[in-house]
Amino acid sequence: MKDLIFYQTMADKMVRKDRGRDQMLTAMDQMWRGEWDLPSSLAELRWVHKVISTDPHDALRAGTRVLSSASPRITVQAMGPNEASRAEADKMERALGWHLKQASRRRRASVLRDVVFSALLYDEVVAQVVYLPHQIEALKAFKGDIRRLQAAKKYGPFAVLVRNPRQVHVHYSDWMPEAVVMKRVMPVQEALAFWGKNAGNLSRALNRKGMGEMKYVTVYDYMDVEHRAVWALPQEGNGMAAAPLGTEGHGGVEIMREAHGLGFLPWVARVGGTTLADEAEHQRVPLLYSVYQAGQWETQNVLETLLTSEVIAYAASPRLKVEGPGDGVEVDYGEPGRMAYVAPGHSLSQLNPPGLDSGLEAIAERVGNRIGKSTVPRVLQTGDFPSGTAYATLNLATQSGIKSLNPYKELAEESLSDILMQMLAWVKQENVPLQGFGTGRDAVGKHFTINPNTYKVEDLHVSVELTPDVPTDRMARINAASMAVRELGYSKRRALEQIGEGDPDVIREEARSEILEAVELELEKQEKLALGQFELKQRLKALEGEIDVGKNYEEENEPENSEEYGDEQKKSTLGEHVWGEEVSDI
Repeated sequence: MKDLIFYQTMADKMVRKDRGRDQMLTAMDQMWRGEWDLPSSLAELRWVHKVISTDPHDALRAGTRVLSSASPRITVQAMGPNEASRAEADKMERALGWHLKQASRRRRASVLRDVVFSALLYDEVVAQVVYLPHQIEALKAFKGDIRRLQAAKKYGPFAVLVRNPRQVHVHYSDWMPEAVVMKRVMPVQEALAFWGKNAGNLSRALNRKGMGEMKYVTVYDYMDVEHRAVWALPQEGNGMAAAPLGTEGHGGVEIMREAHGLGFLPWVARVGGTTLADEAEHQRVPLLYSVYQAGQWETQNVLETLLTSEVIAYAASPRLKVEGPGDGVEVDYGEPGRMAYVAPGHSLSQLNPPGLDSGLEAIAERVGNRIGKSTVPRVLQTGDFPSGTAYATLNLATQSGIKSLNPYKELAEESLSDILMQMLAWVKQENVPLQGFGTGRDAVGKHFTINPNTYKVEDLHVSVELTPDVPTDRMARINAASMAVRELGYSKRRALEQIGEGDPDVIREEARSEILEAVELELEKQEKLALGQFELKQRLKALEGEIDVGKNYEEENEPENSEEYGDEQKKSTLGEHVWGEEVSDI
């Protein structure tokens, strides 16, 4: 293995190459945070009130909101044409989706949101995929503190750490990212606790004469496909060290230097932009690139500052003019319709308030429109549009605005795909089955296992699609998918994918369950109706049987002399009638 100075020299070259990039990324951070200083010529004027435009911030928020509101749709290409391969790929999709959500749960911010935001702000995404069991074993080897990592396992075995590209320098070749060096400032005690016995050199260096005041260290972590080297530069303040070699061109306390034996680089590094430029700052084309290069934001801030300051400065300007030899004019500022008392020989007239500078106002509006054209259209930022706008016009404007975000959407999708591939690489490296669980309503309690013996990482292809969450866009997708199913014979699964659903199989299973539930309800209904009709028929038959029995009984007991029987009935009826009259008379 090479000496530490080799890795320090490599890191120093990577840091120096990215100086122009870091300057541009710093400017991007300032526009996002609204950090801007007045030019010295304006700062000296007491009447000037600083105004900072929020247009760059609003554009980045709108782009992040549009691209990260919907869950990503993960697709694992089946390794064979048969149904078993398709089922294995489906298990991988669901397990990877579960672990991506678990990795987001452990963080303060969503993995998806940070990846999209990094793509928009920097046109570069850098992330670490940490497999906690491997990290715990590594810390145990040099007696580091593993208690936090043990507690973190409740969120699953993976941690996705999205890094700020300003703190990471990547050596890209024509084939892939070859090496990564990350720099970060840590308190001395935290560094000693984290690195355990590997921090022995650092502890001894800090105990030397003159090093007791060093409260912080800048840790440089270099890693390529085969080796890893870590060293620290002690310092007094919490600012970043100037260079990996120290201020005098050499230095740094070695913490570790070894072959990691993974066979892959456990980093995700993606850059959008172009490879046609040689300078790092022009190879990246963030959303605010043209605004930064042309100085539009600074121009807008100056114009808005002058325009607002002028209005404030003239807010208390005189409104009345008195002409005469003295000051014998009294003005009552009481009730409306008040009188002004003017002495003889004096006159009182009103002054018109100063108006806005039309030139400043027109230029400020023009610059604001240019920034909107260079970033994200207003329709995606606020959703405001003139009343009476036709749906087709609004949909076209929305679709055109989404198209402007396509380069950053693709970068975020490729970065998420690399993150998932890193997860599969860790599973293959550790040779431990990975289990995930269902997230759909019908998949609660189901688990899906990824067996590392059933795939090769180099043969897998994982793709991720981000669906912009815009109402008009979603409605257009639904209409187009419905037409494709109805008129072109598209499968419903493909149509659901076109709509942007992350897991169409779950939706189809839910629809199947609802259809079967409706069928069972209809069968139960028909069964109850048939049973009711059967019971009704039985009752009618029983009633008819009773009627027939009564008729037979009357026929069998009918008197032989019907005339005598009729006379007796008449007598009985007459007797009842007479008896009734007698009772009524009484």
